[in-house]
Amino acid sequence: MADRASGEQSLRSVLLRMLLVVALSIAVWTFAEARSLTNETQTVTLVLAAPAGAELTAWIDSNKLRRETVSVRLEGSRAALQRAAQRLREPVELLIGESLAAQPGDRTVNLRDVLRDHRVFDRLAVSLVEVTPGTIDVHVDEVVQETIPIRVRADSVALERPPVADPPSVTVTGPASILRDASFDVLEAVAPADELAELVSGSTAQFPGLTVVVPAPWRNELVRVSPITVTATISLRDTIESLPLSSVPVMVRLSPTQLRQWSVRIAPENAYLRDVEVRGPREAVEAIRSGRQRVVATIQLESVELSVGEAEFQAVVSSDVSGLTFVVADTAVPVIISAIETPADGEGGE
Repeated sequence: MADRASGEQSLRSVLLRMLLVVALSIAVWTFAEARSLTNETQTVTLVLAAPAGAELTAWIDSNKLRRETVSVRLEGSRAALQRAAQRLREPVELLIGESLAAQPGDRTVNLRDVLRDHRVFDRLAVSLVEVTPGTIDVHVDEVVQETIPIRVRADSVALERPPVADPPSVTVTGPASILRDASFDVLEAVAPADELAELVSGSTAQFPGLTVVVPAPWRNELVRVSPITVTATISLRDTIESLPLSSVPVMVRLSPTQLRQWSVRIAPENAYLRDVEVRGPREAVEAIRSGRQRVVATIQLESVELSVGEAEFQAVVSSDVSGLTFVVADTAVPVIISAIETPADGEGGE
């Protein structure tokens, strides 16, 4: 029994020694792996920014953007490089007053020098070997504000008065040099032509959400227009006018065939329609008022309507100008119809 117990104890000792050796080997391998240095290239997004409350802004001269994507080559252990990769997934801010000078002007920034001292690499235990591109040209400028009135443009319609924008002006915020180099006294918002065409003459309508047209020199992320939409109130001029006419002459129209067979007469007292009102576009009504355009009433008769005797027909008032309407209290016109005697064959002279 003693020999058996001694054998079991020896086996346990061997197993414990083997486990200890394996654990030490893993620890040594892990330590060595962590301490071995390697290189890795990562992509980083740089953002030029200003601290809160600073009246300064910065951008990259080549594209007038605040962002730039660069490649960085780092050296360190695998564990350190993994930590660096996690941290560099987020954009890296280059702050005015820290990474960038706080004085307005142009300058070339050495990215390796700036990033090497950046807090993003604090306690990462990696070395910044190379940055591509190595430099960027940065412009720092003061941020200013301008208040610019809004003009609403309503094309192809006659306006009673200039459109009113609400708010009447917008605030433009941006770098002093950009706003100074391209200055604008007014900005526009354009009312949609298809919606304007649906408005009734003389009516007033509101157009909410009209986008302010930002001039091309200001169409970048450095310039901000607020608000970017306005509401416009547009009043159309009443272009429909009316003109009373005391009388309009009545004419009878027959086809050439009916003219040889029938005589249609209107008594003098019925030869005019009374109290006719003309309504339509101002220019067309003015042409009638000045006598440049004639208005007549006609009775168009067909053969089936013709028979000897007295009858009453409706006259239609018309003009060569389109867009006119005529209001008449009574369009009924009495007429006298008689047949025209056709000479018998062989009569009428030699």
